[in-house]
Amino acid sequence: MKRNHCFKGERGRSMKFAVLSDTHYISEELLYGFQPEGILRRQINRTVVRELKARNDIDTVLITGDLTDAGDEASHLEFRELLKDLKAAGKKVYVLTATHDFHFSRACVLKYGWPVKYKAQPWNRPWFNAAETDFTALVSEESLAQPEAGLTPPLMRVCTADDLWDLYRDFGRDQAFSVCESAWSYAVKLDEKVWCLMLNNNFRDVDANFDFSPTYSPECFRWIEGIVAEAKAAGAYVFACTHHPLVPPVPAYKIGGTRRNMRGPTVVHTLADIGIDLVFSGHTHFSNIVFGASDAGHTLCNVTTPSITHLPPVYRIAELDPAAHTLRLTNAEITAADDCPVREGTLRAHYVSEFISEQRQSVSRLPAGLGKAVLGMKVKHFYPLCRAASKLTKAEYEQIKETKMFDIIMDLTVNMQCGDGQYTPDTPVYKFMMGFCAVADSLIAAQPFVGVEKILEGYTVAQIVEPMLFKNGVPDNDAAFRFDRILAPTAVSPVFTSHAGDILMGLLSALALLASPLSPAVTALILPALTLMKKNKLKKHPYRPERY
Repeated sequence: MKRNHCFKGERGRSMKFAVLSDTHYISEELLYGFQPEGILRRQINRTVVRELKARNDIDTVLITGDLTDAGDEASHLEFRELLKDLKAAGKKVYVLTATHDFHFSRACVLKYGWPVKYKAQPWNRPWFNAAETDFTALVSEESLAQPEAGLTPPLMRVCTADDLWDLYRDFGRDQAFSVCESAWSYAVKLDEKVWCLMLNNNFRDVDANFDFSPTYSPECFRWIEGIVAEAKAAGAYVFACTHHPLVPPVPAYKIGGTRRNMRGPTVVHTLADIGIDLVFSGHTHFSNIVFGASDAGHTLCNVTTPSITHLPPVYRIAELDPAAHTLRLTNAEITAADDCPVREGTLRAHYVSEFISEQRQSVSRLPAGLGKAVLGMKVKHFYPLCRAASKLTKAEYEQIKETKMFDIIMDLTVNMQCGDGQYTPDTPVYKFMMGFCAVADSLIAAQPFVGVEKILEGYTVAQIVEPMLFKNGVPDNDAAFRFDRILAPTAVSPVFTSHAGDILMGLLSALALLASPLSPAVTALILPALTLMKKNKLKKHPYRPERY
């Protein structure tokens, strides 16, 4: 399906810059023994720095947090040297730090690869004192036979947020024309007419070891508002960078994600109403472009950049034209790392293989042969439930009937991370999955008791699954679009109806009630009444997700 969102009309002067996120750098000192994934991450970071140094069309690099994997001081010092190398090549580098980078009062982290397992991790506690800790008493039963069980574990010092504020001062803070000290945030001028807010995510008085701030402080909001007002008076444009996305990239992520991180609608509404309409973020490792809107009708476009050291190994090249409110994004994929060949050929293939292998092992460990059964389930086993809703032709069904459901789910998860999706509405897998979702939604709508729609945050199953199949609207990768308005999708999702779910749920509920002390006569009266009340309630007052 062809999608064309290229912007038209007269373009003003544009600015080009690179956006990186979630570099997750690991120092060699943190690795105990040979840790191939840690070495691979180190080399990927070095490869990206080399690529950026060689690009004559890029002179500004924005990095949106999770610079290191564990926040240890050694990794930060090494990563800072990479940034110095980039800066020496004439690049302007501005960074944020995030939750993988600091631990407030934590004293140490355990080196990767240490074979001994412990019953507790005292080094994560604010009052930790290595000299007074009996590590031997903390060794778990399974590790007692390890030769290292009687040794003090190899620990490394980590950085606090205050440490990082000083450690990276050469990469943003000292170049800023305005600083919000209480939020470790700053504002820089990429040129006289394009300004950037680098917004950290935590209050100074919140310990990240136990809690994450769900929003910005009132002082920080006032500071942002002041910068936007100053820019307006100067005829300049302001956009922002954060670590955590402000708008959930897809419904599935919102449902499964932690609420400790800053993804509440209040932040989106406030920033959009202040005048911020474009934000670059990271954290999710997704390649994603999504829009939010305030109650006043102001829009905010959230561009999420993937991790360079996870799936997909990508950073963004952004070309911003603030006068025309247009953004052109190109993904720069890292296909290989210096001196670190992977057997799958490319880094993307490597990360896909590692992810699927990990999930397959988790499922196979399910008890009582359940794992084997789950891995063996195919489309043909589920198709009878959604034959009418899927509307597959006989030829389309024959094409996918032997496809394993596990493989489809893995495809959908990879789609969610890599963006856009491969299953357009005309493909058999799309039709089958949307038909299956329609039956699931019928089941949910028919049942009179449990508020499943609240568990799903107000989304239908179809609304959760469809973005994992195919991305309508602005593409997540290699996109050119206006970011000051929400574009309508180019394809209308099919609407399915099915009464099979209503009938099945009615039978199941009837059996449940018949097994109760109530008489069949009472059951015959109560069940239809409850189901009717539920469906009428949903029709009159549908439960809707919070507005973004």
